[in-house]
Amino acid sequence: MKKLLLAALIGLNAMSCTDRTAREVYTPQLPPITQTGANTFGAIINGKIMIPRNSIGYQPPGPNTHYAAKYTETTNYYEFGASNARDNVGIYFYLKRKEYNTSLPLGNYPFLEGIYYYDPMNQDLPAVMMEVFINDNKVLKTYLSISNTGSITITRNDSNVISGTFSCKLKNKENPEDIIEVKDGRFDFNKQTINTTNFPYFP
Repeated sequence: MKKLLLAALIGLNAMSCTDRTAREVYTPQLPPITQTGANTFGAIINGKIMIPRNSIGYQPPGPNTHYAAKYTETTNYYEFGASNARDNVGIYFYLKRKEYNTSLPLGNYPFLEGIYYYDPMNQDLPAVMMEVFINDNKVLKTYLSISNTGSITITRNDSNVISGTFSCKLKNKENPEDIIEVKDGRFDFNKQTINTTNFPYFP
């Protein structure tokens, strides 16, 4: 009986170690480029793959998950993006509608010079902007798109799905000499479900 109990304890310990190792070994992969509403997002930032991961907080009476992806439409702009709580990084886009309260046509849109103080009701803002937030050693850095260093291509946009690809260079708003590159970006959002899609902190 003691031998069986010991074997069971060893087995449980091994399973615990395996689970812990799986959580510690984090090897994200870019999702495929699709236009089906698969609720995927990914890019390479300065050589490092970024995919969405929820943040984990606590809100009584129990644990609280903060969803990693966001999609919003205003009368003037499309706003969407995703963040990764494991790596403390986020990518967000602001795309101006061609006309007031109309759908954004498919096509390629070069990124313009990004600005930090974004107001979705201001129709005079740049038409296509990108922001990247990186928490580096507990210091939040904001990077803004550099004009004509990349673009976003909308490959599908209807009542249910928005999909596309993107790449761009961005500069630190506090230090313009600090430049990062985002490439091989892709997203495929179901507009009805992306805001509550679970991207587990521990995959």
